[in-house]
Formats: sequence, C-alpha cells, structure tokens
Amino acid sequence: MRPLLSVLCLLSSVLGPLARAATPVELAADVSYLRIHSIVLEREAIASALLKSRALVLDLRYPLDERDAGETLRQELATHPAKPRLYVLVSPATPVPVVGAIASSQTKLITLGVKGSRPEPQVVVLQTAADDRRAFDALTQGTPLAELISGKMDKERYDEAALVLEFKNGQTEVIPPVVSSAPAAEKPARLTDRVLQRALHLHRALQALKR
Repeated sequence: MRPLLSVLCLLSSVLGPLARAATPVELAADVSYLRIHSIVLEREAIASALLKSRALVLDLRYPLDERDAGETLRQELATHPAKPRLYVLVSPATPVPVVGAIASSQTKLITLGVKGSRPEPQVVVLQTAADDRRAFDALTQGTPLAELISGKMDKERYDEAALVLEFKNGQTEVIPPVVSSAPAAEKPARLTDRVLQRALHLHRALQALKR
C-alpha cells in the first residue's frame, strides 16, 4: 500500500500543475507572464500569447522533457512578430530539445537565467540554481506573484539607463548594488524570483529609453 501511495503522491506533484491550464498573467500594464509546464499540452496557450499585442515573458525554466517539445516550440516561435518584445526565461534544467529550439530560433528574443542555464542566457542573473528553483516552485505553492518579484527597488535594481547600457555592451551578469553591511536584526530570507524580476526590470528600462 505504501509504495502505491508514494507513486500517487509523485504523480500528483508532476501532473498537478498541468491540471491548471496555462494562462498569461499581467506583470505590468504592457507585459504578460506565461509559465509553461508542458510545451506540447500547452501549445495553444503559447501560440495565443505570442500573437498578443503586448510584450511577453515566456517561462521555459522547468517544462517537462517531451519528445516533441523542441519542434513544437520552434514552430510557435516562428509565428511571433518582431514586436512586441519577447523575453524567454531558461535554467540549467531546461530540456535539451527546448534549448535547441530557443538557440536556433530566428525570432528576436532576450534570454535570461541563472549561471549555468542553457542556452547561455544573454542576461545572467546572480542567483543560485537551487534558489531559482525554490522561487519558481513558490508560485505554485501559494506565494503571490507580486511578492516574488517585488522588493526595495532602490536597492534591488540598477538605474534603468545603466542596466540597458550594460546589456547592450555585453555585460550580462547582473550584480546587485552594494548594500550597507551595518548590523541589523535578523529576518527570514525573502524569497525572490530574481530571473523573472530582472525580465520585468529590463523591459521597463527598454521601454523608458524607447529601445
């Protein structure tokens, strides 16, 4: 009985997110966020989001490793118009077929991820792979999206012009500004999805500078 229960629990953890259809959510007035668990099963959601007249953050950090995922994604990316902007989030766990589709795509897009992500991100965010996964999982575990991407903006993001300049000059590693090391009362570590947060900040910066 126990082995069967263990199997059922495992299936629930894997299939649970798939029971909820992928639906874009609003990150800001002009940019949506779409998290993908199965490229094959959620193809229609990807296609619909790519054709919308607003920027899109497409999260491909932890989808299932499906046989047809690469070709499916390749076909859908080909339908995306030059504008609006497309930001693709990747991770060290992004499946090989998906990596190939992203890397070979002729679609104009910006990739973001932690160090070791594949394909190599254009913007490398300084967060550990373990914390990236924890932050990713936190959303399905009930942490509000706004909480995962919020923070003290004056300490957690660059000046917009500096961010875009460094990105255009090829400095891809995002190093947070130095914060005072003065002693302070210990607080529980804030769980922040820094990859998603960085995509939003970069979009705002590009919009502000009309790039």
